[in-house]
Amino acid sequence: MKTRVGIALLALVVLGTWRSHAQQPPPHNGYWWVDESQDFKVGFANGYALAMNDDADAAGLRCLAAKNGGTIPEKAPKDADLDACLQSPEVQYYAFNLHIGQLVDGVDEFYKDFRNKNIQVELAMRYVRDQLKGKSDTELADELASWRQAANK
Repeated sequence: MKTRVGIALLALVVLGTWRSHAQQPPPHNGYWWVDESQDFKVGFANGYALAMNDDADAAGLRCLAAKNGGTIPEKAPKDADLDACLQSPEVQYYAFNLHIGQLVDGVDEFYKDFRNKNIQVELAMRYVRDQLKGKSDTELADELASWRQAANK
C-alpha cells in the first residue's frame, strides 16, 4: 500500500513540475520578436510607447510636486515651473514622441545582428528610441556591449 501511495505522489510531483515548466512564457528576446506578426509588433510597440508616456507624465507630476513643497499643486502651476519640469532629464528620458513604425523597423534591424538575439525586447526598444533621439554612437555602443555581455552569460 505504501508503494502505491509513493508512486502516486511521485507521479503528481512529476506532473506538477512538467505543467509548471510547460506554462513558462518564452523570453521576450530577439528569437521571440522575429517570430511575431507585423500587427503584433505594432501593437506591442504601441503599448511600450503608451507606457513610456505614462512614465513621463508621472515624472512631470513628481517634478511639479517637488517644486510645490512635496504636493501636486491644486491650481495650474506657473509657466516657468511647468516648462522646467517638461524639460527635466527624467521627463525627457520617458517622453515618447516617435513614430511607432520607426520603432518596429528599428527593433527588426536591431535583431538582425545575431549578437543581439538574447537581449530582451524592452532593451532593444530603448536602444532604438535612444538612436532616434540622437544619443551618441559611443554611448550606444557602450550600452549595447554591456547588454550583450549580460544577455549571453
